Order: sequence, then structure tokens, then C-alpha cells
Amino acid sequence: MNDNDPAGAKCLEDAIIPDGHRGPLLDRCQPARCPNSIITPEHLPVWTAEQTSPHRLLDSDTLAPNHRRSIESELKEVDHVLNRNPQ
Repeated sequence: MNDNDPAGAKCLEDAIIPDGHRGPLLDRCQPARCPNSIITPEHLPVWTAEQTSPHRLLDSDTLAPNHRRSIESELKEVDHVLNRNPQ
């Protein structure tokens, strides 16, 4: 994120920014949506592990349709981050 030109920073959309704050709001960072987000090699194992649980849940036949769609959406975000950062 460019502090001098934060346009397009998804982490700042509709955010209340504390006085004097510079940089992204890390609790709002969405690496799957923001090209300014940087995923380093140290982050990749966490994102790779993040794929396991949704796949396990999606293999279950007991999910309500809206819960299934939510998990599929989360999994698409994880896949997008991993595809953007080849291992």
C-alpha cells in the first residue's frame, strides 16, 4: 500500500481510520482481493494449510446450501492467493 496514495487499498474501504494511522489495517487485509497485499514464502504454508479444512467440510453431505456456498467462496479466495504466488 502506498500511504501517499491509498486509492484501491481494499483494507481501507469503508474503514474508520484512527488519527495518525499509516499503512494497511491488518485485520481487514484481504490478500485475495488486493494486489497491494504481499504474500511471502513464509506465508505460503499457512495458506496451503488453509485449503485443507474447507475441502474436508465440502466433502461432507451435511452442509446447508448457504454454508456450502460460503465455504466455496472462502476456498476460492485461498486458491486465488496460492495461484498468485506459485510455490
